Amino acid sequence: MIRLGQFEKWYGVIHAVKSLDLEVGRGEAFVLLGSNGSGKSTILRAVAGLHAPSSGRVLVEGVDVAVDPLAARGRIAFLPQRVVLPELLTGREVLSFYAGLKGVDQRRVAEVIELIGLTEDADRFARDYSGGMLQRLGLGITFLRDVPLYLLDEPTLNLDPGGVEQFRRWMEERVAAGATVLFTSHILQEALRLADRVAVMAEGELVKVEEVSGFRNRVVAATTVSVVVDRLTEAMIQAARQAGAEEASWNKNSYSYKAPPEKRQAVIRAIERSGGFIEELHTEPPNWESLAQLVAER
Repeated sequence: MIRLGQFEKWYGVIHAVKSLDLEVGRGEAFVLLGSNGSGKSTILRAVAGLHAPSSGRVLVEGVDVAVDPLAARGRIAFLPQRVVLPELLTGREVLSFYAGLKGVDQRRVAEVIELIGLTEDADRFARDYSGGMLQRLGLGITFLRDVPLYLLDEPTLNLDPGGVEQFRRWMEERVAAGATVLFTSHILQEALRLADRVAVMAEGELVKVEEVSGFRNRVVAATTVSVVVDRLTEAMIQAARQAGAEEASWNKNSYSYKAPPEKRQAVIRAIERSGGFIEELHTEPPNWESLAQLVAER
């Protein structure tokens, strides 16, 4: 569905994306992961035909986006990261307007309003919408037309858990129907739930492309567990180490460690058996820098 060959993008002296070769297949949910400024949005906008490559090629179903942008865009629905909509129109009017632009039957508007969960607020002005409601409306515009390729920049931004779940169901339905969804995210857990494959980006470079199952295992293995107890003792520290805790650090009432997933509970139980009363338990996934380094080493 998508092929980028030696794609590069410069903005003046800023090298936003360095020589990139990437393919995304049909019927695939594919996520570009990375911190802000890693090049994710630049790639998405290039596939959407919103800017030309500084060098290299971008193909959508074999169509060169720079050579024939209209033919490529006819296959695409694009959601930008920042949704800006007419404030003096209602949600229903916004969808109706875009349905007209896209040549979509107006009956589809009512279906989309229900799909995005805005039934009760469809006739309110967009200026009165919260950030999450505006994001739902932006997704609704994207959903108006069935296309082979959806490009979504941070699609779950500002969505509440119910909105994220609705989006997940829509994505599963579209992928099952054969569509491709390429999206960006900086939220690890959501990406792991939604994608089939992941591409990790760092400072404009593609670090790794991997199946989501293998990537999830790496994230889990690199996650830090923090246990807060009423009072940490040397006996608890020794018991945790013997139970499998690794790369540990501690202070007077907290103990942080990494361990293989199958040993995490054993470490917690060892601390309890040694007299620790656990008041809080937290997990912290690796940051983008350490994650990029981790996947690059494998």
